[in-house]
Amino acid sequence: MFIYLLRHGHALSAQEAGVATDAERPISKSGKAEIKASIDELLRRGGRPQLILHSPLLRARQTAEIANAALPKPHALRLYEPLGNVLTAEELEPLLKKEGRGLDQILAVGHQPQLGELASLFSGRNFEIRTGGLVAIEAGETGATQALWSYNPG
Repeated sequence: MFIYLLRHGHALSAQEAGVATDAERPISKSGKAEIKASIDELLRRGGRPQLILHSPLLRARQTAEIANAALPKPHALRLYEPLGNVLTAEELEPLLKKEGRGLDQILAVGHQPQLGELASLFSGRNFEIRTGGLVAIEAGETGATQALWSYNPG
């Protein structure tokens, strides 16, 4: 199974967006371009996720929606509370693998530091995941994993 980790695109500050909380911050125009660039890279490398999971924060949901629209056909899109940047990578890893059971590829949309820590746990390497950044992981049936590639737009 392939797990693609996508950090949300650049978001406006709460003040710029005129919102009260961090959870309400929307994607900016440049964030939309970052997501499009990462999905273009994903497609170029043969990625075709069957399921898109996203954090409950607005900017992650919007990122997932933009990613879904850029993929060749609509895919299952689901709110996934564990991507809310609260769980540790060690707690999140088995949950994502369980969600992907029976699928070839999933896309998980979330936040730093959770995604970076998860990529490191999966692969044993450190990754800089900027906004809109993407890391491709191959998760083996026996638990063995490896990082295949990463991409940061811009």
